[in-house]
Amino acid sequence: MQVFKAALRVVLRHPLYLLVYAVFLSFMGVLMASSLPFGEAEDAEFVGHRTRFSVIDRDGSDLSQGLAAFLGERGEEVPLEDTPIALQDAVAKGQSGYVVIVPEGFGQALMDAAATGGDVPELETVYSYYSLEGNLMDQEVNEYLGVARAYAGLLPDASQADVAAHAGETMASSASVGTVQLGGGSSEAQRFVFYLDWGTYTLFASIIVCVGLLMGTINRTDLHRRNLVSPVPSLTYNLQVAAAALLVMAAVWLWAVGLGLVVFSESVAQIGGFALALMLVLTFAFATVPLSIGFLLGQLGVSEFASNAIGNIAGMVVSFLGGVWISFDLLDPAVQTVAHFSPAYWYTSALQKAVELEAPTPEALGPILGDMGVLLLFTAAIFAIALVIGRVRVQSAEAGGNAAASRS
Repeated sequence: MQVFKAALRVVLRHPLYLLVYAVFLSFMGVLMASSLPFGEAEDAEFVGHRTRFSVIDRDGSDLSQGLAAFLGERGEEVPLEDTPIALQDAVAKGQSGYVVIVPEGFGQALMDAAATGGDVPELETVYSYYSLEGNLMDQEVNEYLGVARAYAGLLPDASQADVAAHAGETMASSASVGTVQLGGGSSEAQRFVFYLDWGTYTLFASIIVCVGLLMGTINRTDLHRRNLVSPVPSLTYNLQVAAAALLVMAAVWLWAVGLGLVVFSESVAQIGGFALALMLVLTFAFATVPLSIGFLLGQLGVSEFASNAIGNIAGMVVSFLGGVWISFDLLDPAVQTVAHFSPAYWYTSALQKAVELEAPTPEALGPILGDMGVLLLFTAAIFAIALVIGRVRVQSAEAGGNAAASRS
């Protein structure tokens, strides 16, 4: 077991990698998952935002008063003097998010424009450029005036009061709003799922860096040549190295998963026992992918610095393609197509299916096991490439040794 112990010492001599990639990133995932509002709004009633607004009515017509009443249903009116300083302070000091100034003769001008097909007189509006609430309220005002003009154009004999009443009734119509729960299981259970989703970055970065460091160190040219002539059989040597790499992967996986189980115990309690076990197996299967990548980097003789860079970049890329940073549904269709070639897509998809699992029936388990199978195929394919590269290196080293012996 000398090779196995030596390989582990290589990793333990670099504790900073484990602290930064495994410990720090795991705690960052805990903070991210803890800050999300899962389970907090299941029974909450939707309440629309009410903007603070002010109306400077210089017209006093039925239409301008109807506009003020319409805005009163959408927000909270703030009384405001009709002076330049008051108008400037209203928005600058945050007293009012939207100020509309109705010029004299506006109501009659709108009625005339509707009858003749002319241009509607413009309202003066003041709102902050860095807030969307004023912009949204301005759009509602324009819609109100559009409805009023259309109605006045259809009924030329209608009064301003009738036009204002019709516009108010039309704009009062709105779609019903409610809250919905996304995904299966309780919302609180989704907190643990998100933590495991975040773990794509943690597992990829930490395992690739640590295993890549281990494999890169023992596969250095000078050390590799000495190992070839050592009394340890090649099969035994490779098995001990593989066991050390597997132990490193298992330790990182156990830490990440164990931390989530402890911190999010309430979330875990909302998940069925079989579904939880399946999720942990999925996480372990996913961890074998960065294990194989680290093994491949070692066979390629990648440096310690390069392993760090590859681990970080690969972790961020697969997390993005797996829908961790941005919801997968919001990604461009072309990016969604590319994501199917990422192991994180199959991992996050399988986790969501597992948490929604109600009964372990063949119909329900089939898609989950299929996604797990894809993950294992990623691992097998990368390991196969690494073994081929390792065999080529061995043959090259043997050829170099034979050539040196023949010259001597």
